[in-house]
Amino acid sequence: MSTAKTESTWIAQLLRRAGFGYTPSEFKYYRSLGYKGTLEELLNPKHVDNSALEKAIADQSFDFTNPNDLRRWWLYRMVFTRRPLEEKMSLFLHGHFATSDRKVRNPHAMYLQNLLFRKYALGDFAQLLLNVSKDPAMIVWLDNQQNRKGKPNENFAREVMELFTVGIGNYTENDIKEAARAFTGWHAKPDGFFFNKNQHDFGQKTVLGVTGNLSGEDIVSILAKHPQTGHSLARKLIAFFAHDNPDNSFVERVARAYRESKYCLGPMLKTIFLDRSFLSDKTYHAKIKSPAELVVGTLKVFQIENLDNDLPQLMGAMGQDLFHPPSVKGWDGGEAWISSDTMMERFNFAARICTTRFDELTAKASPSQLIQKHGLTNTLQLVDYFVDLLVDGDVPQTAKDKLVEYVSIDLDGKKVSMIEDDRTLDAKLRGLVHLIMTLPTYQLT
Repeated sequence: MSTAKTESTWIAQLLRRAGFGYTPSEFKYYRSLGYKGTLEELLNPKHVDNSALEKAIADQSFDFTNPNDLRRWWLYRMVFTRRPLEEKMSLFLHGHFATSDRKVRNPHAMYLQNLLFRKYALGDFAQLLLNVSKDPAMIVWLDNQQNRKGKPNENFAREVMELFTVGIGNYTENDIKEAARAFTGWHAKPDGFFFNKNQHDFGQKTVLGVTGNLSGEDIVSILAKHPQTGHSLARKLIAFFAHDNPDNSFVERVARAYRESKYCLGPMLKTIFLDRSFLSDKTYHAKIKSPAELVVGTLKVFQIENLDNDLPQLMGAMGQDLFHPPSVKGWDGGEAWISSDTMMERFNFAARICTTRFDELTAKASPSQLIQKHGLTNTLQLVDYFVDLLVDGDVPQTAKDKLVEYVSIDLDGKKVSMIEDDRTLDAKLRGLVHLIMTLPTYQLT
């Protein structure tokens, strides 16, 4: 680890990348585990009791045939899960196997697909790929419902190679045509996957150098085990969890974990999070937050327990509408998250937090009691506390000086060491938090 940063710094970074941030109490717990202990817990979600979340979700009575309820359900999971990496990987897989309900038009099928992502989030990619290939939402999304003997539809065969496994340049057009024949008859009915043997082409096929009476299962196995699949997945996982444009040696280390684990995702993630490249300035605060990371992370840091029903729509306005990725490629991420329109939505969200939801932070204590609770005696300490809370203290000294100056001036324009009046202090705290949330660093994870 970099000597310029403490273990707590890297634990915080890990929780933002392998999850969606943390509440103060969660951070205290994970710090007690240390970096490696935290990583081990994140990588083994089934050892973590998540029953409180499942009970709370059951009490909400979400309607999984309602697209709005479906998005609210997933946002609720992101905020309150005790298995953050499981949830973050489900989001990655939603972008990797990008499927949109705008075409599927079956929220319940999208719900079942999401459960599938969560089940295999850290597990066997080969098995996940097979199940996704038979998933009704995917079958409708990529037109395999129209894939029949004698009239093969190539949409799924193309995307399973180009986007899901080996990547562009590692297959031919003939490989796609032959693979499409192998997936003929893979259809969906209202109750799930249906193999229509009367519409399946049982003839000999050659795909990626393998010849025989290849079935869809054979194609999935060939693709999952192909050397380029490990590299393609590794590059995409690194870009999602660490940083863009990784060097080839980093990609190879992660791809090796895929091969040596017999095609499992968890070991790839472990390799990423323990790699020297992840624990470096190249990764630290180096990625733009996705709308999910921005919204969920903010809700967690302020310990907001009551989620507004329109939050998924707000995330959509920022560019990430859950269950509605923009194309078969998913979300581009990175700088694509930022435009004049989406930045305005981000700043509006910050204003909303500070004007209405900030009350939840101080619901059990007045602003002055909040200051006393954390032992803050002057405006510098006050600014340091919120800068540490919201951006890990990572702001230029000039920006910090301006924040201190802002908090040090009372409503009469007089400079004070600490504002005593609760009403004035409340206004200053809201203004301070809003200013910090509009800093460039707050947009980074």
